[in-house]
Amino acid sequence: MPLVTFKTPERVCWTDDASGLTFFVVAKTDSTAKWRAAPSTPLEEVVNSADIFSFKNNCDGFSRVATSDQLQAAFKTTDNASVIKSILSAGAVKSKSFELEVDSQTTTAMNAATNAANVATSAATTALDGVKGYLSSFW
Repeated sequence: MPLVTFKTPERVCWTDDASGLTFFVVAKTDSTAKWRAAPSTPLEEVVNSADIFSFKNNCDGFSRVATSDQLQAAFKTTDNASVIKSILSAGAVKSKSFELEVDSQTTTAMNAATNAANVATSAATTALDGVKGYLSSFW
């Protein structure tokens, strides 16, 4: 059976020594290094969400969305984009890779399911466009 390599999204962590809090963002796989090479890349292409998480550990354990007070104390701003850029610039990247054996039947089934989902999405979009067109005829 062929091996397929999977890689988890990146967790980019930065610790504030004064408070002992670790802040992190979840970045798309392999995107942090690309952003560091080209910081003008839009953040939407780098991070999975604009959420900034915090906890009192070194990037392990339970986390919660960082409060405005925590961001202000650690980064001297509550602007999420600025904080995310700071974390991406100076944070440690943590990610995991693993390999799974996948047989050809599983791969075929996964491809068929993906194709079916794409067809359903396309059909739903077409139907929605039709409804919009119908409703716009009344205005």
